[in-house]
Amino acid sequence: MKFSTLLDQARRYPSNTFSARRVDGTDSQVPVLTLLDEVEALAARLSQAGVRPGMQIGLQAANGYEYVLWDIAAIRLGALIHAVPEELTPEKLAALAERYDVALWVCENENALPGHPYRASLADTWTDKPFSVDPAAGSVEDPDLYTRVYSSGSSGYLKGLDISRLGTEALVSDFIADFSLDVHDSHLIFLPLSNFQQRLSVYGCLWAGASIRVVRHTSIFQELGAFKPSFIVAPPAIYENIYHVHGRGPQAAEKLGQFLGGNIRFMITGMAPIRLEVLRAYNELGFRLLEAYGVTETGMIAWNTPAIQRIGSVGRPIHPEHVHFSDESEVLIRRPFPLAKGYFDSTGSDGAQTFLADGRIATGDVGKLDDDGFLYLQGRKKEIILTGGGAKFHPEELERKLTALAWVRHAIVLQSQRTQEVAAVLVTDEADVPDSDVVDEAIRSLNQSLPSYMHIARKVVTHTVPSIDNGMLTRNLKYDRKGIYRNFQGDIEVTKAWA
Repeated sequence: MKFSTLLDQARRYPSNTFSARRVDGTDSQVPVLTLLDEVEALAARLSQAGVRPGMQIGLQAANGYEYVLWDIAAIRLGALIHAVPEELTPEKLAALAERYDVALWVCENENALPGHPYRASLADTWTDKPFSVDPAAGSVEDPDLYTRVYSSGSSGYLKGLDISRLGTEALVSDFIADFSLDVHDSHLIFLPLSNFQQRLSVYGCLWAGASIRVVRHTSIFQELGAFKPSFIVAPPAIYENIYHVHGRGPQAAEKLGQFLGGNIRFMITGMAPIRLEVLRAYNELGFRLLEAYGVTETGMIAWNTPAIQRIGSVGRPIHPEHVHFSDESEVLIRRPFPLAKGYFDSTGSDGAQTFLADGRIATGDVGKLDDDGFLYLQGRKKEIILTGGGAKFHPEELERKLTALAWVRHAIVLQSQRTQEVAAVLVTDEADVPDSDVVDEAIRSLNQSLPSYMHIARKVVTHTVPSIDNGMLTRNLKYDRKGIYRNFQGDIEVTKAWA
């Protein structure tokens, strides 16, 4: 994939479509050729308003038709989208606008940047209203700097990343080749486009001729059956919820296939560990659910593919020569064109700790390769639990054992801040929850198989499923461990240790 010819390449596929909701609430499905014509029209308006190559266009909007339109128009002009998370408050957005040399801010929220002289409403995409562009705004000189994005990862605060043009092109090309993406494919995107990974999917589909539908995460379950995608990319929570409702009992394969739309070729999961039982179940029912692994700083590192898969691993490294390990088994990446060139906004020593002086990038993940070259992750380096006795372990190790219990839907292992004891938050369905004696006996039995420093001393059994709204999932739909602790702090810290 090459940005310089992306639009020309996309025009080679007149039969593929793009669909999404517009800012006025209407749902629109058009041939990609129509989208590209609209891109050219928007790019012409921006050029006439004074947008030059290298200028930054700030964009804060939820998933929708206009988001993709602005992104591709910026590519057409050689401008940089400065993508701001849609949930960022107006106050924090105003602070960013003060700090960065952005020529034009485009906002969906009418309360964002009120009175700013160089602001456009997302609705202005479809009007003849001239855009007011800051004539004094500078242009980025680095031809390899393609866009600026934000990532919170597991840190809990936003980090700004400069994204490489060459790194993006290499990653999209790898994906198209390894997953045989072509004109027969269709992709449903529901995670936020402000998460750069979803924009990568757009470029891959445009280059390969696949059809695209963009929706918001709240409508994913309705859209699967309606759009009938051939592939999706989603965090474990999505697949676990689908399996829990549609993948069990008589005629499970038929029910699951119907819910997924009947056209699924493969599904990719990543971003957090998935229960092995769920992963195995999908594949045994005939649906390729493939684990993959990457971080925004480096791009994708490893993936299982329809041709080569090992359940329990995150796949073989895409480029084995890029993968190295520290003395502590942290995964380190050294590649010619990493996805990110570095941070433009971070806290403390993040930059030096991640983008190492010798050219390697520290992922923060601990892992190992097996004899066949498959990569296994053991957990986040920063999330290692340090017990009062000085022992260390990864919470994911214990979570995998807990989710093997039939009645556990989610398991999150935390640590009491008061006593340093291990605590487990166990999410069950109301219909599946066993008697408290059964729960206690299951955990006692598990403790007997574990070293003493991993013993679960405190438990919380709840029917509250983690979500973004209740603060227990991040915007990437990963467990927010701090948010989960806040939700159950009283139960964790007040309840007497029972084991």
